[in-house]
Formats: sequence, structure tokens, C-alpha cells
Amino acid sequence: MKLNAYVLAADPTWLRASVLAYYPYVEKLIVSYDADSRGFTGAPIRVEECLALLRTIDTESKIEFLPGHHIASDKDYLGADTQQRSEALAHAALGADWVLQIDTDEVLPNWSPVEEALATAESLQLPAVEWPLRVLFRRLRDGSYLEVVTDTGSPHFEYATIAVRPGIELVECRRTAGSFLRPIVRGDRSSLQLRRPPVSGEHRAEILDAGEAIWHNSWARSPAAIREKIASWSHNQGAASRLYYYRTWLPAPFTWRVLRRFHPVAPELWYRLQKSAPPPVDDD
Repeated sequence: MKLNAYVLAADPTWLRASVLAYYPYVEKLIVSYDADSRGFTGAPIRVEECLALLRTIDTESKIEFLPGHHIASDKDYLGADTQQRSEALAHAALGADWVLQIDTDEVLPNWSPVEEALATAESLQLPAVEWPLRVLFRRLRDGSYLEVVTDTGSPHFEYATIAVRPGIELVECRRTAGSFLRPIVRGDRSSLQLRRPPVSGEHRAEILDAGEAIWHNSWARSPAAIREKIASWSHNQGAASRLYYYRTWLPAPFTWRVLRRFHPVAPELWYRLQKSAPPPVDDD
């Protein structure tokens, strides 16, 4: 099985740990980046820092750099995100059986379950594989994290498409419109995606442990890094994003015990927070 990957070079948070988790198993890594160091909104991002880190990682000369211009001139930020990923995917798909699309703020704790899931998807003739993610919202001064959890305090999982077959079309960021394999955590019945009936083409397989979910450093960054994120990313909502930063994210070290249904776009997705020990994948 020939495996390639692509990443968007925009965020150095956990980039090293993220890429090193799968670098030994891919033959080629396409690094897509904005040549002017701008995000989808035109706001500045730390592209050069990302590229420098990636060059230190690339001990086997697997990386191909793919510069471009990815500002959304019509303010269709999600469309620009999807287009950049699609261009990177087209390059990564050449000669590959599968293409990984794991974002640079996501770290996979264990490779072998992914390899097994790809083999299962192949046997079922499914062109895409999703994966559960555990979401970190805030890092506290003592080094611990505020993690998104369910109403009972059990781990909360979200799902993202982390691998696709060549020729598949991305329809919203890294999502696909066709059939897919969704490996789920044993015993998880609380995640929003699992409370709903399976959608057309969704094949669920209860084969993972909680410790095999990807750690997603969604918001657990410094205030400066979060301001950069919400100003430049494809989910930018202008004033609403800034208001969320000041009203919800910034005071979270003091208000987290009472925060409920607080996701910035889909409130019902995140129920509450719980203090968690630093994940073993921390790479500060």
C-alpha cells in the first residue's frame, strides 16, 4: 500500500509532533502554503516558521513544497480552504493508494490502528476514512488542559476525514460526499455524530480505544496564537469571532466550570469542559 500525505503550512502548533507521527509511513508529503504568508482572510500567518520546522523534520527528503495564493477574494473562506486542500490532494494522489490529510495541530498517538482501518476500508471498497478527535480548548498555567467532554464527563469525540483514495472530491474543507469508514471508540454513544442515525454511505466500526483518538489542539494555544487563528482561518466570522474570543475563550480559566454548549459555530457540539492532564503528545 503506497501512502502519501499533504498538509497546509499555516500553524506551527504541534506541527512537529503531528508530522512525525506518520512521516515514517508515507512516501511523499506535499506541503501547501500561501506564498505571501497570508491566511484565507488575508490576515498574516506563520508560514515561514512552519516551513523551517518541516525542513528539520524531512530527514528522508519526502517533502515537496507547493506554494500558491489562497486568499479568498470573495470572502468564501471555506471555499478557499477546500480549493487549497483539493490542489494539495491532487499532487499527493499521484501514484498513491491512499492520501493522509491530518492537520498540523492534530497528533495521532498510534499508527497501527490507522493502517488497519485503511486495510478494512480497502476490503469494503470505501474511498475515505474518518477518525475520532479529542478536543483541547484551553491550556492552563499549571500545564494542564481544559478538554471538551460530554455531560457525564466522559471523553467527547468529533470526527474528521483523515485519509482518502486518489480521485475522490473534497466538498467542504477535507470532507467528502461519498461513502466512508467511520471507526468509533468502543462504548461511545454520546458524540453528536453517533447520536444521529448513520448517513448514506457511512459504515461504522466500533474498533478503537479512547487512547487511539487523535488529539486536536483546537484552541489550547496562547492568546496571541488564538487571535491569529480566528483572524485567518476559514471559519472566520468577523466580529462574532472576536466577540467569542473575549467573552468565552479568554475568561475560560475562570469560567470553565459553568460553561455549557459553547462551540463558536454549533453550540450543541460542545457540552462542557473538564480539566485534563497534558496529553502524551505535547510538543512545546
